[in-house]
Order: sequence, then C-alpha cells, then structure tokens
Amino acid sequence: MKMVEEMEKLQQENAGSIILVKNGIFFVAIGKDALTLHDELGLKLTCMKSELCKVGFLVKNVEQYIEKLEKIGYSFILYVKNEKNNLEEIYRYKGKNVEEEKKCLGCSKCENRKETEKDILERVKKLGMAK
Repeated sequence: MKMVEEMEKLQQENAGSIILVKNGIFFVAIGKDALTLHDELGLKLTCMKSELCKVGFLVKNVEQYIEKLEKIGYSFILYVKNEKNNLEEIYRYKGKNVEEEKKCLGCSKCENRKETEKDILERVKKLGMAK
C-alpha cells in the first residue's frame, strides 16, 4: 500500500484527528489535516498529487510541533514505520476534532502547484499560436 493510501486509511479510522506520518526526515500531513495545519501553524502547502495538499516539518523539530499542536488544541496522532514496515502510533493527543473537509485549496489556484507536462505543452501551444 502506498503512503498516501495508508494515510487516507488512518484518517478514516481516526476521523477528527490530525494524522502525521514520518516520511524520511519529515512528519507529513495530507488533505484536510494539511489545510488545518497550514491555517493554524502557517506550514507551507505543497502538492502531494493532483487535488491533494500536504505539509510537513522536520523530525528533529517534532517536540516543538507537539507543543504547538497541543496549544492549538486539535486531536492528533503521530505514526512511524516499525521494523516490519507497518505504521505504528507513537504519540496521541486528544483535543477538539478537525472540522476541515476539503483535501486541497484547489490546484489551479495553488501557488505551490508543480507544473505538469500537460501545463508545459499547453503553454508552448499558446506561444506557437501567438506567432
């Protein structure tokens, strides 16, 4: 199962809680959780895939973010991969539920959207038509 699918499953199983999963040197949140953390903590949104935003922070700063998350009062859960490559809960805070439902700000409006090959070809086509 891909990381995105695992995270979406955890979001469904833990409705109302922000799900943060260690991915490399970052803890990452996606979708509604990413939008909430962007709004509340100012974390920069990027595209995980089309119509799905993500945010993250360095693992080395996790204790600072635990403090910030508890201060804003939302429920959250931290996960890491264990030796068997399964996601394992390492920290849980019970607070208020996340109300956000959107998974994305809207890719066409996103300032951090990665340009796709289709976008590039459309731009070149318009350049060619302008001549």
